[in-house]
Amino acid sequence: MTSTPPAAASRARLLVIAAVAVHLVVAIALFVVALNRASIVLPVSLTLPAGGPGAFATVDLAAASAIVLLVSVVARLLSLVLASRGVSVERQRDVRMLELSQIAGITVFMVALLNGITEAGALIVLYAVAAASVGLLWVQSRAGADQRAAAWPYSLAAALAIVPWGVVALYQVIGIIAAAPPAPIVRVLTIVILLLAAAMWLVERRWQLGVQSDARTDALHTVLTIANGLALLGLVVGLARPSALF
Repeated sequence: MTSTPPAAASRARLLVIAAVAVHLVVAIALFVVALNRASIVLPVSLTLPAGGPGAFATVDLAAASAIVLLVSVVARLLSLVLASRGVSVERQRDVRMLELSQIAGITVFMVALLNGITEAGALIVLYAVAAASVGLLWVQSRAGADQRAAAWPYSLAAALAIVPWGVVALYQVIGIIAAAPPAPIVRVLTIVILLLAAAMWLVERRWQLGVQSDARTDALHTVLTIANGLALLGLVVGLARPSALF
């Protein structure tokens, strides 16, 4: 990996602090929306062997989005604490990858639910696949430099990561054919969130190849997590307006 200049590292810390503040403010606002019952509540079903699907649980979109943001808040605060104690960059990176894996998993869970995938078992599997794919990147990053530069482990993880999005796309297409597509804002922001996820993978690959420093990689991941949080906020606000459903 390329070395990180002190000035760049300082700017990255400031960006992390700003990101923590933004994420915390938006998360609190989303929890307020959820507590005031002004958010969209989505049902989760569970198909029983003896019968058809039955009500299993509900997911409040605002509360779930707030949890995604709080994952970033906790992870980034922990990274700042580790950095202040002189913990190695590699250990700080472990926290970053854990953050990214949970953001990927929970975000895919919500996007799938919004696109009509309501079966609890399917949602859990999609969450696990999305989170595990980023986990494979973490395993690869802990290997030697030659392993990180190798294309095949990265390609395997990327192929796994695209599976949940393929399932979401299938449900979108089926919904359009059946004249029951998701709300326009859901279709648009699903693509936006997918592009943000793809950008995260590109940033990670550039780090693996030594094209960019740890500080720049962390800064780019921070910007992408902020953008992901804003996209989720857009879903909450947009779906709370009746015009977004048509």
